Amino acid sequence: MTDPTDVAAWGADRPSARGLAARPPWPEALLEELRRARDPTLVVHPEPGPVATVGLLPGSFDPLTVAHAALAEAARREGAELVVLLYSVRTLPKEGDVAPPLLSEPERLAALERFVRGRPGLAVGVCSHGLLADQAEAAARRFPSSELWVVVGSDKVLQLFHPRWYEDRDQALGRLFGRATVRYAVRAGDDGRVEEVLARAENAPWRDRVRPLAADPGVASVSSRTVRERLGRGEDVRALVPPEVLPVLGRRERPGSNQGA
Repeated sequence: MTDPTDVAAWGADRPSARGLAARPPWPEALLEELRRARDPTLVVHPEPGPVATVGLLPGSFDPLTVAHAALAEAARREGAELVVLLYSVRTLPKEGDVAPPLLSEPERLAALERFVRGRPGLAVGVCSHGLLADQAEAAARRFPSSELWVVVGSDKVLQLFHPRWYEDRDQALGRLFGRATVRYAVRAGDDGRVEEVLARAENAPWRDRVRPLAADPGVASVSSRTVRERLGRGEDVRALVPPEVLPVLGRRERPGSNQGA
């Protein structure tokens, strides 16, 4: 059986200069094997070799934004030798009404590959599971000698401690924080909210495992949802996404548009 953690074994190549039309580095057979995986599994591309500190930056990346890029840069600046932009083939439910995705899975992965190319210290990761505790478990297996960080915005930290996402919150948090620390950047409107949550008695065991990250405050209000909404209104989003994402966005019909009308 092919080792699902070895991209090279699937004959995957880096995208060529032709960009998103090039042969994808994430074969569908590999993604399907990850979807079927019982145990949390992480595949990373390109192969990074041994690293002391790994930052896991999870997201749906629909699309990748300048806020994601700022988080990755901040983690690198503060000591992460490698930052893995981590996509899960099993996404968790989102809050509120969920519109259809803007980008397909292959488009998201291709855009991520374009983004990390030529940026030392960045890689693309695909995980079989969506829960952060499972992703940390997979990363601990993939990088057994590395210190692990989970790199997120403050909104994700607030979700992390909310019991609605778990059958057994404390068990899941124990699994996560037993393997990784959380580094977060403050999102717009979240000043003081993480500190408030950490001050609660039920969160005392993990207070010292959550630390702020000095990311660019100028992108604190940017989100993938913001990009999708602006595209839906026909607005310019070039300031909200890295240039590597623009080619795939330029080929998309605006959400809500009537094709063939």
